[in-house]
Amino acid sequence: MKESKCIICGEGKNGLEVRNDHMIEAVRWFKRNVTKSEKNYRLVVCKECFLKCRKARYSYQRKEITYTTIGAVFTALLLAVSGFSLSAFAVGIAITVCMYLLSQLSYMPGVQLPEVKGRK
Repeated sequence: MKESKCIICGEGKNGLEVRNDHMIEAVRWFKRNVTKSEKNYRLVVCKECFLKCRKARYSYQRKEITYTTIGAVFTALLLAVSGFSLSAFAVGIAITVCMYLLSQLSYMPGVQLPEVKGRK
């Protein structure tokens, strides 16, 4: 079995497993194919760090929505001011993508919570 590592404190502890998503898979691919230093740990969040992780995850989700919305509003305003030109649309999309990528700087993966029977 793989060794468990907490993503917050970095210690080898057991805890709730982290969901594999596009960011984690990209980092694992990079470490496997480019740096050749893949450790292949089982990523978890330990009991002591769960509240800190949950707070960081909610902050990341808010930033992702807010930054993307700001980029979309800026694109709409840019289109309205420029008279709906194609170049203004391209610049607006580029700015929206940059804003989305900016939100990824605070990325925090989700945690797989155990299912509770009788609860929806």
